[in-house]
Amino acid sequence: MEYHFNIEQGTAEWFELKHGVIGGTRAKGLFTKTDTLFYELLAELTEPFDEDNEESYTSEAMERGTELEPQARLELSKYVGVNFMECGFIQNPIKLLGISPDGITADFKSQCEIKWPEAKKHLRTCVSNKIPLDNIHQCLHAFTVNDNLENFYFMSWRPESIKTMFVEHLTRQSEVNIGTEAKPVLKIISDCVEIAKTEAKRLEKDLAETINNLKF
Repeated sequence: MEYHFNIEQGTAEWFELKHGVIGGTRAKGLFTKTDTLFYELLAELTEPFDEDNEESYTSEAMERGTELEPQARLELSKYVGVNFMECGFIQNPIKLLGISPDGITADFKSQCEIKWPEAKKHLRTCVSNKIPLDNIHQCLHAFTVNDNLENFYFMSWRPESIKTMFVEHLTRQSEVNIGTEAKPVLKIISDCVEIAKTEAKRLEKDLAETINNLKF
């Protein structure tokens, strides 16, 4: 395991670490039957890293999140009783697997993901009392990447809301829905991790073979 505490998220060094790696936003691709993820990775792995060509899209919500993240991390630390620190990037021994956590503890056993959604989504999360389906695979990816992870905390935080925070605690034994609301597919997180790692290893092998063939 590689924990990059000295790398700041959003910097050129951070983008270079993420280059050609399956991060949280791509994690769903490990569970789908399309070739989109394969060709995204192939494109990055066959061209040199160029900071100017890296996608750096930021929405208003993302910019707001960057500003509020230290405060949100502190509030979550108080709420769950653990001290979350900043960490730029985590990389698994399977080099295709990496993640940029919003917080991690010094023993690497607890990690968090903090969201700053618009009011409608935040309140829907609070009322339903569950993690939004479009965030589930990112949560799973934390367990896939960080082999030391035991506890994961998902936080939806909106300080101006009538209910400022929603927090859900996950472990490797937790059951999650990786399907849809209409067609739920319930699985234990540890089983999902095995599926994701098996697919990552297959991708790693297929990418290496394809790159080698493209050289001739």
